[in-house]
Amino acid sequence: MFSKFEQSAMRRAIELAQGGGKKVFPNPRVGAVILSPSGETISEGYHVSYGGAHAERNALEKAGDVTGCTMVVTLEPCGHHGKTPPCVEAIAGAGINRVVVGLRDPNPLVAGEGIRFLENKGIEVEVGLLSDEIEKLNEIYLHYISAGRSFLHLKMAGSLDGRSAAADGSSRWITGELSRKRVHEFRRDSHAVLIGRGTAITDNPELTARDVQCADTDQPVRIILARREMPRNLKLFNSPGRTVVVTDKRFDLPDTVEIWEGIETPEQLLVRAAEEGLGLILCEGGGSLAASLLREHLVDRLSIFTAPALLGSTGFPLLGDLGIRSIGGILRMEDVSVTRTGDDILTEGRVVYRTD
Repeated sequence: MFSKFEQSAMRRAIELAQGGGKKVFPNPRVGAVILSPSGETISEGYHVSYGGAHAERNALEKAGDVTGCTMVVTLEPCGHHGKTPPCVEAIAGAGINRVVVGLRDPNPLVAGEGIRFLENKGIEVEVGLLSDEIEKLNEIYLHYISAGRSFLHLKMAGSLDGRSAAADGSSRWITGELSRKRVHEFRRDSHAVLIGRGTAITDNPELTARDVQCADTDQPVRIILARREMPRNLKLFNSPGRTVVVTDKRFDLPDTVEIWEGIETPEQLLVRAAEEGLGLILCEGGGSLAASLLREHLVDRLSIFTAPALLGSTGFPLLGDLGIRSIGGILRMEDVSVTRTGDDILTEGRVVYRTD
């Protein structure tokens, strides 16, 4: 049983863990709270950034004497040497006698070993407090551990009749100001933004997070899928920050642009991105790129902004061919949320892929 103090402490630990944001990847977001024997909070901490001290050690360093205390932590403490020493050794050595864990860590390097270490040291361990909330908190990390690739968030925007641009290719602005601000928040929270060559040339976007608080060092990496030459004067190539072109052909690019070669599929791109520390990829590409990602079951989160406007059949369709020829193959969404962003409607959720 979890006491009311432990339940409150876990909610606080989840709140603390959010402070790490995208800087902790490929580690999880973790928060920790230390309670006195009477249930009072005496210390708290969270994992600030990859390579830095873990939440448990940050909480212990601030606490002083914790003999007989309880530690409430969102994720199973690690028992292996990585960038930092094992947290379980610090916990046991400090005199903590009970640890409340929100979620077991599926990472093969942890996977129950942390809990077993603590129990073998005579420390009481209880697991499962607010685990659903912690899974949501760490969906990027959990996806990386299970799939070995980046988490892909696809964003699209269109009219009520499913059009993304007018017949002449113009698309600014179908959606309103509040929707555009929400997209900048998506960018701020993502490690990278992905588009195709066509979008890079037609829209000439900057792909930076603007109108929201975002330090220059936190701007997302810009990734462009391109198989053919592109103009050197694109904004993507002349804005501060990191720009990557994924291509199988060498062509003239500014010296500041990184080139990733040897990538033949979008899935390989997402694996490479994760290896580069880019755990959350926001795709803002056009209908063809979006359709290819959906066909290959690579979209992990889908956000569609719908404007109260009509473009008619001559407009460009929001999505390319998904290969669906019968209603039985329809792609649906689950865990759906529908919100207003000004006059627009934002629909978000996970795509349900058929397995047969």
